[in-house]
Amino acid sequence: MLQRLRFRKINPLIASMVTAFCIFTSMGYAEKKEGFDPKAVVFVTNRDSSDVTVIDMKTDTIIERIACGDFGNPHMTEATEDGRYLLATCTQGNYASIIDLHTKEITKVRLDTMPEHFCISAKNEYAYIGNMGGGSVSVLDIKNKREIKNIPGFFEPHGFECSTDGAKVYVSNMGAHEVGIIDTKTLKLVKRIQVGSADVLAMVNRIDMNNKLSEVVGAANPTFTPDGKYAYVADGDSNQVAVIDTTIDEVITTIPVGDEPWRAYASPDGTKMVVPNNGDQTISVIDVKSNKVIATFPGDEDMTGVNFVNGGKKAYVISRGDSALRVINLEKFKEIKRIKLPEDSKPETASTTADGKKVYLSASGRNCVYVFDADTDRYKEIPNVGYSPWAVSIIGGQNYCH
Repeated sequence: MLQRLRFRKINPLIASMVTAFCIFTSMGYAEKKEGFDPKAVVFVTNRDSSDVTVIDMKTDTIIERIACGDFGNPHMTEATEDGRYLLATCTQGNYASIIDLHTKEITKVRLDTMPEHFCISAKNEYAYIGNMGGGSVSVLDIKNKREIKNIPGFFEPHGFECSTDGAKVYVSNMGAHEVGIIDTKTLKLVKRIQVGSADVLAMVNRIDMNNKLSEVVGAANPTFTPDGKYAYVADGDSNQVAVIDTTIDEVITTIPVGDEPWRAYASPDGTKMVVPNNGDQTISVIDVKSNKVIATFPGDEDMTGVNFVNGGKKAYVISRGDSALRVINLEKFKEIKRIKLPEDSKPETASTTADGKKVYLSASGRNCVYVFDADTDRYKEIPNVGYSPWAVSIIGGQNYCH
């Protein structure tokens, strides 16, 4: 299953050689290139080369490589909205890299075990980082480059949403059927919201939580509507999506979907949630107003993400297992086409540009990034971006990780 593939280790000797090469390459760029505009580039996280590739969105060319550190195996990268800092969580190294995009200074901050996903507060002050192996959330002071709190009490904290008012952080637990809420003033876990059905929750009571990786397929991500009023949480064991009203922090309804839903993805206009179901390889489309499934489409194996283009008129549903994309018209509710990528491309995640006209998709099997034109659905390849490109991020774009 998708979530079980995250913990792949890399060969230490290869990692050391690759990292040394990337540091040399990055230094070379720093000497020869002037600074870039962080709001005009794509950041690509490369796990096995432990670096971040910077792609110019105007020319679709690589302009820089930034090393994250030895044996980092970075999982996710995101820049602060002001373009000052770039954060990368290094899962194998158990640290976060804070990169000053003005000075290119890199600071490593030691964290708990296996940091992966995170969200950055609205004022760009703090990052809330889930330590998958440690069962905790690290609070990182970005400007002062230090961890100020480690909050325990989570089970594989996987997906994050920072509330727009900055008061709360919602954390999904992959190893449990719940969403935890952090109060950002007290930096404490103040509430747990159960999102699984009653029979699933009863089963959890009989599970050895020390061995939960092999038994629980919980909540991957709390996905906000654009206005932040509701969070949609897919539960893999329950085959349903829970809807949380964020004003009262309670589940107001649950929506049956397909088998083993991965997570919900919100359309830019806030009217729909698209949910890939990896168990039965279907795609559910939820109407946010009625909270009902209004369309179901065939999917593919091991679906890793959904990207919306042209204001949400179309959706690209990515399949790592089949190296393919399903293109769905969300106005007429019909599949437009199925795009087959080169064999063993292993597409991971993608980012849509702020104008909704292009999609940048990482492909770990070919060490490349595919760039899609939203109008024609045609794509081109940017080769040799790094080893095992995993996540893609654009300031102001549609970003996610897996």
